[in-house]
Amino acid sequence: MSSDKVVRVAGTQGFYGDSPMGAMAIVMNKAADYLMHDSLAELTLSILQKDKMRDPSLGYPRDIELHAKILFPATIKSGIKVVTDSGGLNPAAAAEKVKSILQAQGISGAKIAIITGDNKIDELKDLKEKGLLANMDSGEAFSFDKMPTHANVYIGAQGVKDALDQGADIILAGRVADPCLMLGILAHEFNWTIEGDNLSQKQLDLLASGIVAGHVLECGGQASGGNAYSEWPMDYSIHDLGYPIAHVSADGSTVFTKLDNQGGKMSRNTVREQLVYEIHDPANYLTPDVTVDLTQIKLEEIGPNKVKLTNVKGKPKPEKLKMTIGQMEGYISEQFFFFSWPYAWDKIKKFEEGVKGIWKRLPYPVKDFEFQYIGVDGIHRSAAPRPSDEELNNRNELGLRIVIRHEDPKTSQAAFSSIICLGLNGPPGVNAMPGWGKPNRVMLGLWPTLIPRELVHPVTKIIEV
Repeated sequence: MSSDKVVRVAGTQGFYGDSPMGAMAIVMNKAADYLMHDSLAELTLSILQKDKMRDPSLGYPRDIELHAKILFPATIKSGIKVVTDSGGLNPAAAAEKVKSILQAQGISGAKIAIITGDNKIDELKDLKEKGLLANMDSGEAFSFDKMPTHANVYIGAQGVKDALDQGADIILAGRVADPCLMLGILAHEFNWTIEGDNLSQKQLDLLASGIVAGHVLECGGQASGGNAYSEWPMDYSIHDLGYPIAHVSADGSTVFTKLDNQGGKMSRNTVREQLVYEIHDPANYLTPDVTVDLTQIKLEEIGPNKVKLTNVKGKPKPEKLKMTIGQMEGYISEQFFFFSWPYAWDKIKKFEEGVKGIWKRLPYPVKDFEFQYIGVDGIHRSAAPRPSDEELNNRNELGLRIVIRHEDPKTSQAAFSSIICLGLNGPPGVNAMPGWGKPNRVMLGLWPTLIPRELVHPVTKIIEV
């Protein structure tokens, strides 16, 4: 292995539904050796589980189908590999879908890797009997009072390395921890050792460097000027934002950059803002493969849109792995109303009075509901200071969101149907969003817990197109 070897990895997806255009620009410019796509979050897993409850063949981010049509053919042609957790809750089905789409375009010979082993839904009873599954925040014991819908462990980078060692062109993983996608790439390219209980300090530092590089890339354009308070007001275009590209050397040092012909900005500010994202303890950032100390990191701008990161320190990996269990919490329904000047605030309060009065007379209880005021506290709720009634009454318009939580899907339709009359019987100048509470959204809760890592056995499988 040459000591001056540099591996180029682009972080081209930050969430399920992210635009593929930044990735396409990087592929067309052949500016990376790998595309790292992170499409999972704890919220995303719940969204995917709702899909799977409707159709057991689903459970993966559906935008993988678009990528298979327009992006993957270009990466295969260019020799660029794709590493993604877009297998979601159903990596095998995702791989078969991608395979069929590629075959329909006449593509053959590509290798698709599937990484599983994170799914523990069928083992929950056994884990419970072993005295496990306590809530990692509250210590509360797990129960089956609420139906578990999914249970997934955050697994590490070894499966990614194994898949690349076997020649995979596209990796569709399940719940591999976000930055471990990058670590697997680097471990393959530089032959780093991931597993083992007696790693040297140098080895731990290398793993930690890979994790930090992955952490910067995992949110895509957020590292290259998107969503950046540190660069506000943004003095660059965002319609063509260039996604971040990490140039990683064998010693773990990394230079972050982006395409010069794309918008956005790569700066010390954008990188350090991303570095502290989702970090609880900067001296002990826990990941499946290594504990990372970010407190000694050195960041320096070495040129326009070029930021160098060095001096990452590693510590031994945690004894246990995090698992999130989804739980059925019932349903949620909502309806939006908007009130115009004059007296917009007084109109909302009068409308609210009418709703409460009608619901009190219904033969069934409407118990768990809230009123939220758009333009007042719709985002920050009670943390937002409320202007005076006089000021609110002088607003051009205000919105009212009524949300109901319930167990019976019929509850919301009946409750919202009962207040349709307020469209004419209530205060003047009201507009409502169509729908009137008919859609019931499944509400899934999350139960975070820790399980011994020896109970988790990731599996890597290769299928050929």
